[in-house]
Amino acid sequence: MKKKISLICLNPRAEIVIPKKIIGLVVPRVADLTGKRIGLVWCEKKGGENYFDAVQELLEKRFPTATILRMNWAAGIEKKLLKEVDTFIYGVGDSGIGAWESTARTIAMEKLGKPGVVIFGSHLIPNAKASANAQGMPTVRMVTVPSSEYYPNRVSVARLRPVAEKTIDAIIDSLTRPLIAEEINPRAKPREKLPRLVNITADSYESAFETFNQIYLDNHWGDGLPLVPPTEETVKLMLAGTKRPPDEVIGTFASPDGLAAIGVATIEKIAINAVMAGAVPEYLSVIIAAIESLVDKKFSPHVFTSEGSFTLLIIVSGPIAKKINMNSGIGLLGHGWRANNTIGRAVRLCLINIGDLWPGEHDLALIGRPSSHTFYVMAENEESNPWQPSHVYLGFKPEESCVTVAAVMGYGGMGLRIYGGGTVLPWSEEEILHEIIQDVAKDRRMFQFNPRKGDRAHPQTHVIVLHPEMVSELRRKGFTIQSLRDHIIDSTSIPYEDLSKEEIRGIKERIADKSDIFFGSGLIPPDRIPVFEEALKPGGKVPVILTPQDIHIAVAGGISGYSFGFAYLRGALQTKLIC
Repeated sequence: MKKKISLICLNPRAEIVIPKKIIGLVVPRVADLTGKRIGLVWCEKKGGENYFDAVQELLEKRFPTATILRMNWAAGIEKKLLKEVDTFIYGVGDSGIGAWESTARTIAMEKLGKPGVVIFGSHLIPNAKASANAQGMPTVRMVTVPSSEYYPNRVSVARLRPVAEKTIDAIIDSLTRPLIAEEINPRAKPREKLPRLVNITADSYESAFETFNQIYLDNHWGDGLPLVPPTEETVKLMLAGTKRPPDEVIGTFASPDGLAAIGVATIEKIAINAVMAGAVPEYLSVIIAAIESLVDKKFSPHVFTSEGSFTLLIIVSGPIAKKINMNSGIGLLGHGWRANNTIGRAVRLCLINIGDLWPGEHDLALIGRPSSHTFYVMAENEESNPWQPSHVYLGFKPEESCVTVAAVMGYGGMGLRIYGGGTVLPWSEEEILHEIIQDVAKDRRMFQFNPRKGDRAHPQTHVIVLHPEMVSELRRKGFTIQSLRDHIIDSTSIPYEDLSKEEIRGIKERIADKSDIFFGSGLIPPDRIPVFEEALKPGGKVPVILTPQDIHIAVAGGISGYSFGFAYLRGALQTKLIC
């Protein structure tokens, strides 16, 4: 009889963090809405205000003595709700992060003593329930709007009235139905039982390999491409790439609202996923540093779950890039380089298995994310760079190596932009610099700031990658990285006299804003507020970039090459030392 082949692999998945305390609904519901003060709290997602207009009409018709108060979620809203309403409706969560955050904010008010209900699209139930479990209140009351009817009709109140009519009874019931024992004393969600080892037995290695890949994919532990089996031996070899202990915790992946922990990232779990990605031990320290960037509490988790096709850019700077043979020249964002491709793939697998992200569940990118298996991974071309590498101007030593991880826009006009260069047409450094300035200048839209209308144009961070010939020409003109950054900021700043009244009002509102919408990324840092206040005077110039650090410049590409750029909301760029 032919001997069976046994393939014993380590489990790549981290346990989902369970809240230390599970609580139920304790605040009594209002017995009836007659004469009550009902808060309609809009989460500022466009179309939701139309739905609430329709809901208000129905409530006022059924309960003419009730008082309907319209509110937006903003700084201080908790005190306003506690003081001014008897019960509230929060919504409409129309996205993965929208459902998660709407649920979390409803729970926050329940914990403060105000009863309410959260509204979101019906296809987002898994996100809302995951949020409720993560916040420790699994029985928070929810009502869904039919997604197939809500999304195409949210353009107007008239088209949303039938949707509101379908859901109004459920809303009223959720606000008034007495609590039951199961809601007051909910059972904690059972802890996920994850075996440390997965034993695959087959007649041949080929069959075992195929079975391993299918099992890991069926369990949502893979990315759809063949994986390298993470046996104890291969993981041990991978761990030789770092001096850090396997059980060291480098952080936890945050929930979409940044308020709860999802999965614990240990060195061993990162190493297991690195093996599966096809990486070698020499890459492990880079992968660990990239994950350290993503679990940093200052890194916005919006990129992981949003319906938009946002993705990640990973840039390695310093001697390690050459040591591990990373591509920094022609084709730097493409295939064919093991270091670039498997470092990015290891990060993707860590997001799946430690960050609990899976397409169509918690990762709701509607058409996927560019380079979703490996992200964009590149190294700086230091050999052809007449300036200092980016990690040095950020304050690190030349002999040190760093990784910068940035969320960037994906498909469409707001994704990767080519500023110029290449072989087809002549170009000049002035033309390329003009293109860059024109692109950054579009951030003037952040002056259109009116939260009451849901207008929160978000300030952005820009990553600008310049090709070597372009940098050589800029250097001849006397530019350094720092002076180029200052030149871009100055050239895109708007003279006070050119601002409209609406823009001046918006800038003043942004200065005063203290809300935590989008993790506070749109807030002007305290040390920069005087800059904006001084600029709002005759002769002043208002920057469209909140801080100089919101422009990150790197040099990469071959000769010939392109200069290109990415942008994204502030709060999703981190640089970490590789050690």
